[in-house]
Amino acid sequence: MAAPSMLRIERLNYILGGVLVILAALTQTQRVALGVAIGVAVTCANFHVLRRLVTKWTSDAAQGKTGSAPLLMMPKMIGLMGAVAVAILLLPIDPIAFVIGYSLFIVSIVIDTTYSALRPQAASTTSTEHDEPHG
Repeated sequence: MAAPSMLRIERLNYILGGVLVILAALTQTQRVALGVAIGVAVTCANFHVLRRLVTKWTSDAAQGKTGSAPLLMMPKMIGLMGAVAVAILLLPIDPIAFVIGYSLFIVSIVIDTTYSALRPQAASTTSTEHDEPHG
């Protein structure tokens, strides 16, 4: 099972990415909108694969097994670099817009970190707080 924060970050990537792509399509040129869309698609795909690898890696480690997930990190990174190179060199996109779309995962991480830091913790409430009468 993946850590709840990784799942939240992945979902935030999808939600914020969808909003960003729609806004770019409505307000920017075709090159810019396409660059944002491809950047968002690459970062969402990358984070999805990363989450699955980390989940497998940590579950194997918890069971005392050595799995193949660490060995798959290098091919994942090579694939990511290849996708970025193909997008920048061969597609009719704006490179800055691609970087903006790709960098979306940073925003998702910051939002999740802020949410996690500000969210009240269930363990911080004591039973005496609930036993006091209200009024």
